[in-house]
Amino acid sequence: MKLDQDPEDEGDDHLQVQVPIATKRDLGQRSLDTREPIRMVVLRALAAYGVVVPEGAITDRRKRS
Repeated sequence: MKLDQDPEDEGDDHLQVQVPIATKRDLGQRSLDTREPIRMVVLRALAAYGVVVPEGAITDRRKRS
């Protein structure tokens, strides 16, 4: 951890949001097209919008067999 980093910035927290059906459908389609979880699609979009997304947070956390 960097010295100037807030310990609360580590880890994940839950965020629940209601979106229009069309938005959820589009996120699902983009997830299928990119073969990435919706979480990654959303985090990329937030980062592109200028929201702070910590380095390394945009990863696929699903277990691979």
